[in-house]
Amino acid sequence: MSEYRSVFCDEIRTHLSIREVELTSEAYRHYKRTITLFDEYLCRINHTEKKISESVIEDWIKEVSTSISVNTSSLHVHYIRQLLLYLIDCGYPCFIPRTVRTKDTYVPYLYSDKDIEKIFEAADSLTVSKAVKNVLIEKEMPLILRLLFCCGLRVGETLNIKVGDVDFRRNLIILRVTKKYKQRVVPYEEELSEIIYRYCVAMGILNDSEAYLFPAEDRYSHVSANSVENYYRIIRKKADIGNKNSIKNGRGACLHCFRHSFAIRSFDKNERYGIKACESVPYLSTYLGHDSLYETEKYLKYSGDYFEDTLTKFEDYSGDLFPEVNFDE
Repeated sequence: MSEYRSVFCDEIRTHLSIREVELTSEAYRHYKRTITLFDEYLCRINHTEKKISESVIEDWIKEVSTSISVNTSSLHVHYIRQLLLYLIDCGYPCFIPRTVRTKDTYVPYLYSDKDIEKIFEAADSLTVSKAVKNVLIEKEMPLILRLLFCCGLRVGETLNIKVGDVDFRRNLIILRVTKKYKQRVVPYEEELSEIIYRYCVAMGILNDSEAYLFPAEDRYSHVSANSVENYYRIIRKKADIGNKNSIKNGRGACLHCFRHSFAIRSFDKNERYGIKACESVPYLSTYLGHDSLYETEKYLKYSGDYFEDTLTKFEDYSGDLFPEVNFDE
């Protein structure tokens, strides 16, 4: 990353090295592009101070938003906020711009019970060539997919779990590398606990707290998000689940949609147990690692075939809680 030349070049390189681990390859590509544009801008205006003022940010947003859509502009603002928050954590004073609120248009794929059954069956019977770089992937994919579906984890969070982060006695996972750098504790059910324990024994990593739960070439490096995505395509095809969504703006059956499915299933389960939405949604928001209910809204407020009653209940609860606005106040 030697191309960065601004006064924050060292911090940017470190920040991007962290984000590369957390994000998928496609998301990281877009993220890096925004940060590169900001670095170039700082060089162009000869910015030499180790601080970022409001005027610097506002002028950059105006420049970068020229001749692009509101959605693309909002992504630039969202990405640059992450860098600025990191710089603040490093001790540098920075102005944080408001988040641009845009209407969420894409519709995630909701996995049905039958989908999950076929996916797990395909994952459990996955075989790979011994010539591949990580021959352990056929053992790892079944547990990776179960953690994504059963715990609603992000892919990056899952791959960064170390054996020492798993509390087998209390059935908890400590997520130390997460989006926005906020650690959180995720509980899991007894059935999954047995699977994780047997997996660690089979992999020979049970007593090595520094080993990654999903190792790559050695136990102290983890499998890449790209590998997981590639092998999930194989599993999805084997399970006969297409990635094309007939719904307008449909996302298709991707890995991140496990997280959406977890959110809506959790809300549905709470409703069936008589837990009020005003009690379950804030808890779910915390569990998912969201900063606000606005983030959780994106996971619950959309149409679907499998949970129509639940979605209607959420809309009844949210009502005017999430009005359509242009900017956060």
